[in-house]
Amino acid sequence: MQTEESLLDDFQEPDYKFVGFWSRFGARFIDGIILRVFSFILSAVTAQWGSPYLVAFTSLLPLFYQPVMEYIYGASVGKMALGIKVVNYDLEKLTLSNVVLRNILYFALQFTMICFTVYYYYIYDTENSVLPNLFNSLSDGVSWAAVYAILLAALFITEIIFLLTDEKFRALHDRIGKTYVVKKLR
Repeated sequence: MQTEESLLDDFQEPDYKFVGFWSRFGARFIDGIILRVFSFILSAVTAQWGSPYLVAFTSLLPLFYQPVMEYIYGASVGKMALGIKVVNYDLEKLTLSNVVLRNILYFALQFTMICFTVYYYYIYDTENSVLPNLFNSLSDGVSWAAVYAILLAALFITEIIFLLTDEKFRALHDRIGKTYVVKKLR
């Protein structure tokens, strides 16, 4: 029978550690700077053309940046800069379903914002709009923008609570997509 010491000799330290809030925040901050610069340049070019469809197109780029980078490389540029990666529960490369499920809430929120943007530029902003002004108010003066902001804040708070209370630092979107965010130790 093996003694406790010999059992510990066979134990190997893991090659990774689960990544918490601050590393994720740092990666998101780096990605945010990159996307803001890129979006600013693209918006400056497309704004002079005045097409709401070009505005929607520039909104789609940030929508697909993170999922595409995570699917191809396992990390966004910000995550790469900090040496962290997104993996599935088997600690392997993400599948397409992992990526889609992990980003489904983000897709829904971004798609809603794109619809608001196109609506605002294409319908609300015209002088002779025949459609009701849905962008400005739902009823009793509550704006769509306020409802969107409340939903976004509630999702953000939920994400933070999940992330801070999970031993493997999984946020809600990580659980939905069955993913971990890890840093390689060796």
